[in-house]
Amino acid sequence: MAQGTVTLFHKGILALNNAVHDFDTDVYKIAWVNNDVVPVASQAAPTLATYIAGEQTGGTFPITGGDTIVITAVESAGTTTIAPQTNPSYVKNAGNPTAVFWGILYNSSKADQAIAFVEMDISGADGTLGLISLTWGANLYTMTQG
Repeated sequence: MAQGTVTLFHKGILALNNAVHDFDTDVYKIAWVNNDVVPVASQAAPTLATYIAGEQTGGTFPITGGDTIVITAVESAGTTTIAPQTNPSYVKNAGNPTAVFWGILYNSSKADQAIAFVEMDISGADGTLGLISLTWGANLYTMTQG
């Protein structure tokens, strides 16, 4: 897996297809974790609890649970696009975590169900040495009606 790759959990895709998540009212977050538990797309029941023991906090990072991420869902001509709108960024700080391997995107309104994960750095990003940021690509998920 390449650094910066966003991967949807298989159960996350199923939840998106079953309209479990409400992008108008639910609260989405991204938690930063170390490599104690490596996320895999086939995780049987991905939730934040699976990864929380390795959460990376402190310095300019959130205390617990990660940052709130605004996600929009837009339908146009039979194509629905789900896209994160918030790009979290943390300036270099002596109190920042030193082992940020993964970001876990989850829905805090739905029992912390994890939707996707992103690899931040194969060796663990070190926020004491420099900026750590995540800029999402065009879309997290696109579904087209045939």
